[in-house]
Amino acid sequence: MQAIFAYFQLLFYADPTWLDVFLVVTGTITAAASATPFPIMGILFGQLLDDLNTASCEIEEGNNESAAGIQDAVNDKVKILVAMAFANFALIYIYTVSWSIFSRRLETRLRDRYFRTLLRQDATFYDKRQAGELATRLNADIQAVQSGTSEKVGVCIACSSFFITSYIVAFTQNWKLAAMLIALIPAFLVLAGVGSRFTQKFTEAMSNGLVSASSIAQETLSHIAVVQAFSAGPRLEAKFASYMSRAQSQGIKKACTAGLQSGILYFIAYSANALAFWQGSVQIAKSVEDGGNGTSVGKIYTVIFLLVDGTYISLCLPNAN
Repeated sequence: MQAIFAYFQLLFYADPTWLDVFLVVTGTITAAASATPFPIMGILFGQLLDDLNTASCEIEEGNNESAAGIQDAVNDKVKILVAMAFANFALIYIYTVSWSIFSRRLETRLRDRYFRTLLRQDATFYDKRQAGELATRLNADIQAVQSGTSEKVGVCIACSSFFITSYIVAFTQNWKLAAMLIALIPAFLVLAGVGSRFTQKFTEAMSNGLVSASSIAQETLSHIAVVQAFSAGPRLEAKFASYMSRAQSQGIKKACTAGLQSGILYFIAYSANALAFWQGSVQIAKSVEDGGNGTSVGKIYTVIFLLVDGTYISLCLPNAN
């Protein structure tokens, strides 16, 4: 919880203007709104599937006139989908531009505040730092802040809004199947949390190794005459290689962790797909035997489309970014 408050403090750090506040509000509202068309599309896709299924059954029974009348309903739903696609495009464009501009403005303010703070430090502060450490960390940290406050924030907000909306729609369509698939939430969240913790650990260790190696390289090049005079080149080269090797090993661990996390996420998604289709077919078969109990192919498809595929996208996309 403390990290969340610290993140909000970061967004409005270094004297933001009214334009920055406007960009944050606009980007947040449009990002949340951009997620609502997708669940509605899931409902329409389910209704389209029911219409096509009904038409197929009518044709098999020889009632071609009734089947032909379904075409008008299908055309209306297609028009709605096209209109929603344009609206979704506009919303995504607005929140992407808003957060991108805001992140660049925040980066500029942070660089200015960072430089002013460095100028106020005394000499002992610089004596305790390695050569080039301040410049290297300035670029790396500011770039990390810019990346964490760019359009990726809008993507996270959109995914969260989509996640909530999808479960609301799914429970209205088929609450039994939605209740079964709610187990996806702890499975995905636990895996994402554990994977992110290890990824952050390896990233920090890799960054420290690169900073130390960069300091050695910069100091050596700045005093190349002294290095040659004392024949310190091989020793400095070995030290540089040691730091780079350490950063490389941490980078390999980070990549392996990301690959393992992605593989397990796919396994969970495909397993949930299998469970959903199996339970959906059981419910449809039971509905046919009982003469209809409100369960249809379209509603089953809507729940699977939103919860299995949608939940996977909403949780994997932020982690990929």
